[in-house]
Amino acid sequence: MRAPSASAVLWLAASCLPPLHPYVNEVYYDAAGDDTGQEFVELYNPADAPFPLNGLKLEAGDGAAPGRWTLRWTGAARDTIAPHARFVIGGAKVTPSPDAVVTLSLGNGPDAMRLRWPDGATQVVGWGALEYAEYFCGAPASDVAAGFSLARVPDGADRGSDSLDFRASEPSPGRANVVARDLAVLPGTLALAPDLPLPGAAVTVSVTLLARGTSAYAPGEGVLHCGGDALAAPLVQALSAITPGETLRVSLPGIAGADGARGLDVRVELAGDQRPSNDRDSLRVRIGHGPLEITEIQFHPALGEGEWIEVRASASDVDLRGFTLTDRGGTRAQVRDAAVLAQGAYALLAQDRAALLAAIPTLDAARVFAAAPWPNLNDRDGADGSADVLALRDSSELLSDRVAYDAAGVPAGVTLEKRDGRWQPAPGAPGTPLAGPSESPPGVVAFAVTPARIAAPGDALQVSWTLPWPTARVSIALFDVQGHRAATWLDAVPAGREERRDLRAIAPSPGVFIAVLRAEHAGATLTRTQPLRIVARGTP
Repeated sequence: MRAPSASAVLWLAASCLPPLHPYVNEVYYDAAGDDTGQEFVELYNPADAPFPLNGLKLEAGDGAAPGRWTLRWTGAARDTIAPHARFVIGGAKVTPSPDAVVTLSLGNGPDAMRLRWPDGATQVVGWGALEYAEYFCGAPASDVAAGFSLARVPDGADRGSDSLDFRASEPSPGRANVVARDLAVLPGTLALAPDLPLPGAAVTVSVTLLARGTSAYAPGEGVLHCGGDALAAPLVQALSAITPGETLRVSLPGIAGADGARGLDVRVELAGDQRPSNDRDSLRVRIGHGPLEITEIQFHPALGEGEWIEVRASASDVDLRGFTLTDRGGTRAQVRDAAVLAQGAYALLAQDRAALLAAIPTLDAARVFAAAPWPNLNDRDGADGSADVLALRDSSELLSDRVAYDAAGVPAGVTLEKRDGRWQPAPGAPGTPLAGPSESPPGVVAFAVTPARIAAPGDALQVSWTLPWPTARVSIALFDVQGHRAATWLDAVPAGREERRDLRAIAPSPGVFIAVLRAEHAGATLTRTQPLRIVARGTP
């Protein structure tokens, strides 16, 4: 018998495929949502002759411990793969219908599958952080996200390791994993800005495209179409050049459609596209105001009442049940109690309902609701200049309101309220829960810090104010842009209606600060702010 050549030995050592047998070309083990009936394994026959599958066993491997293999399917006498063809083993929901219908129940990782042929040949494909070598070849493939398959890229790839041969791919049962011409819309990238535009307002539609095929596309070959009743008129744009594997972010200016819940659709057009199933995406958006709006935010309570937000029904008969409140981190607080708000009515969503009612016993308990798990609102501004971003969504996940708030210069216990179309500190603690925005005290209210730019240490500055009352107790403190108190200039000192006082700059270091005046009179409180820049002495 002739000994194999050195090159043949190297090929055998590097291959994960049993010679002269069909092989696993694609595995779909984690569908979006319920996996039942959607999983599949695709086999490919590279030979010029049909290959019988009678007696072939497909097993699922549980990577948690050695030797955990479970039979899922056995080939029958009628099962054969045609030459250079694919054979799909999968659930009843797989489209097109599999050649063999069976419930596979493959694990989502770290797990594996194995083919065992009647002649003793085997093939193993493993995914995830597998510990035992029997569950993979070379090294396991990376676990893929729900909705993606584990596919050989390109088809038939055999580099000696599952980790090298398999990639996350769009499921393609019975079809090639990689095609020559395929320009796709990347799922989940479609967006409308602003996210709550008024009818007739200027908007921007953005989406990311991916050149999945092996061909490059010249300028103008691809065309993007945007439509749906979220737009006053459809949008069309010829695309720039794009190379295989490249993503292209496209933004189109448009005009918002009519008020209400609307649809936004995109479609990419490419002559000869071999995979049209990935050419579209859609999004439900809201044009105009939502049925529930955020009107006051308590992000740093001082009475032990916990955080809370005030909401107002801008439409009649708004059911709070099913509404969710999220922060920038994505934590979702949900109202589970049934409560219908009439148009114009206010309600409070509370981190700790009992503590809030105990701290402010005058509140109408019937309009205070627990929301959990509470998102823990930030009280310091981030790099983008805002402390947090709050979003209200209805039971259908449609956005109802969105607020990015700033925390700098707002004393502890003072809320932010939407007043005169903009977010401002309430006149004092504990804010105006269930009462709507506060009105400014009667008379002229002014606060000034001059000059607005001084040098430290030691430069003189002047603070002046005009109050609506003949006398008050005035406090003035300096806060940095992160909301930290940097200095106290006046601490509840008696003051008259109109005063002007000379001070010396007291600050730990140069920077941008917010001076906050707080005045109290007969139980009423007001606050005013002024910016101040302090530079090092000698700075031009």
